[in-house]
Amino acid sequence: MSDMCRLFFFCLWGLMISTRLSATCTLPSPQNLQAKNITSCSMEVSWKKVNGASYYQVRYKLSSIAVWTYSATVTTTKLTLSGLQPSSSYDLAVASYCADATTSGYSNAITRSTLACTKPTGLTVAVLSAFEAKASWTPICGTTLFSVQYRKQGVSTWTTVNGVNGTEYLIGSLSPQTNYECRIRSDCGGVYSGYTSIVSFTTPMAPPDARKNILFIFLDDGRYDSYQPTGAPSWVETPAINRIATEGVNFQIAIPTTSQCAPSRATVYTGLYSFHHGVLRNGDTLNKALTLVQTLLQQRGYYTGFIGKFGQRFGDPRGFHWWAVSRGNNFINETYSINGVSESRPGHISDVYFNLAKEFIATVPAQTPFALFYFTRVPHHPTTPRPEDESLYLNESMPFPSNFNFYTSLYPSYYHARKWNADSATVRAEKLEMFQCLRGVEANVDSFFYLLEQRGALDSTLIIFSSDNGYLMGEHQMQAKVVALEESIRVPLFVRYPAWFAAGTVVTHQIASNIDIPVTLLEFAGIPNIYGFQGISLRALASGAANRSALLYDFGGDNEIPPIRAVRTLTDKFIRSYCTSTTEEYFDLVADPQENVNLIFNSAYQQIIQQRRLLLDSLRQLFADITPVARTCSLVGSSRLGSGRVEELVLYPQPADNHLTVVTGMEGPVSVEIHDLSGHLLQVLEKKDGERFELNISMLAEGSYLLSCAGAKGRKQVLLMVQRP
Repeated sequence: MSDMCRLFFFCLWGLMISTRLSATCTLPSPQNLQAKNITSCSMEVSWKKVNGASYYQVRYKLSSIAVWTYSATVTTTKLTLSGLQPSSSYDLAVASYCADATTSGYSNAITRSTLACTKPTGLTVAVLSAFEAKASWTPICGTTLFSVQYRKQGVSTWTTVNGVNGTEYLIGSLSPQTNYECRIRSDCGGVYSGYTSIVSFTTPMAPPDARKNILFIFLDDGRYDSYQPTGAPSWVETPAINRIATEGVNFQIAIPTTSQCAPSRATVYTGLYSFHHGVLRNGDTLNKALTLVQTLLQQRGYYTGFIGKFGQRFGDPRGFHWWAVSRGNNFINETYSINGVSESRPGHISDVYFNLAKEFIATVPAQTPFALFYFTRVPHHPTTPRPEDESLYLNESMPFPSNFNFYTSLYPSYYHARKWNADSATVRAEKLEMFQCLRGVEANVDSFFYLLEQRGALDSTLIIFSSDNGYLMGEHQMQAKVVALEESIRVPLFVRYPAWFAAGTVVTHQIASNIDIPVTLLEFAGIPNIYGFQGISLRALASGAANRSALLYDFGGDNEIPPIRAVRTLTDKFIRSYCTSTTEEYFDLVADPQENVNLIFNSAYQQIIQQRRLLLDSLRQLFADITPVARTCSLVGSSRLGSGRVEELVLYPQPADNHLTVVTGMEGPVSVEIHDLSGHLLQVLEKKDGERFELNISMLAEGSYLLSCAGAKGRKQVLLMVQRP
């Protein structure tokens, strides 16, 4: 073919292609472009269908900029744009496309603005009981904060709860058989949406058991052995207190998580160990953001009251409809704050407290259950009996500790800060005052029984009788609480409620605690424990549905006493004091219930002691304990064991981290060697003198080694484990 022919055909082909390309899409641009369902982050765009269009595409942009954003193509006539900015103006346009992907262009743009904040959707209210309901909703545009409003129908004023985080809210303190209204709005950083439509709901009739009452009687420094059910002398006249135990359950081993006024009270309000509620010692403040069991009872429909001692530096009682507290430590003619009004009342606090209790009960609305926290100051120092009780027990022989002598060896040095330089007559006199003063509590309990019986409410009332902590009164010649010895950490715990506890139940195979009381109150009120309370229901412990054979004890430390952690089991106790040198105690409570001999270096107990170390560490990890800061103190007498010499080499703690205590049971200088497990010598340490010494092992990597000590009379070798946090 000639070049002329080729040129002709090429031009013809180009003309055909050009003609085809010039046949552009003639579809009109879509009409009636609209935007609806506009939120703060989205809007739904729609338009009129274009006959013959294969698909559509929307373009949009902030009105303040020139750059368009193009959507994916759609075959329908609407599209939801998301990811938009709140309070912003957007330009919108749409184009229709032919099958060959050509278009005649975009429609005229319209301008629409997003909202500043969008109300939630899907509000529903689930009625949970006669006293509470749960509102749930679906957030829009990622909003996380909301305001909830509710009110009785026919009432103009709303109850408003701001700053609700999440997608549901539990509405408490409702009235039975009542119509309510609820609505919510979004909170977009201080900019609010409108409220949703109102959702109505009705609470049902309160079930018969909803009127169960709670009477929680709490002593101040009330030792466990001051009442006949837990070992008091037969001449102690407390039949009403005894009645709680004999007609209910007596927990023979009851121990507060911390043996001190403020931490113990904070635990029964919050259901938490002190290292979580933050009241590590007297003088610490209670975090106002924590959930309190009394507030939960309020939300459940209980009329709550508090009388007595709330806690040091806790402020006015919180979570109570009605309250009265005594401000000082005086027992006679004290000043009281009654619902915030200061008032002086003559007489002994035991009598005034009960009169206040009657005033509280007189204010309880009809058909409403009450929960009264009756926290007397008896028998806290200065222990002062009622005048009519001062002649009691004068001819009785006061119980006197058979171990009225201070430790001579293997005791923490800080015990000296609690040494009581009193003679036997002083000890007996204080015991007499204590028993006389407790007679006022006995009178209170007897009056409570009478009052409840008159109201026909005795068997429908949960009665709990306990104390914040115990108190050493001459044992080991000490006067103290907070320390982990038995008289300090044992308290009475009697509970009466016939529907739960058979009369005469005595629990000896479980360890109960003050941290169990708030969980028990939740169960009694029908409130699920979704609040992280760390105790166990006393009902479950008594029935065997739950078991606790070991309890973690803690004290946060103060100016004289270091932080303490201990594990108390049914048969023994291991105590770790956070001193600058290793300070541990171990007591066999079966062989030595008075804790007279610290067995920490006794070779016969080394295996069980190591198990208790591991148990303590496990419990601390279970409850997410903090790391205490050590104080300057030590184990007195551990450098000379005397008759307590060990036959085997003892290392503690095990596993060790950077410092190790070695107890050799060998006299004279010894050389110390470290070997690997195959016996190869790794390091020879300097010679040590005495039967006990400290080693710095920070140069050793984590792992297992053999440590040997050689002296004039031979060599001893033991396994050493090094493990660091």
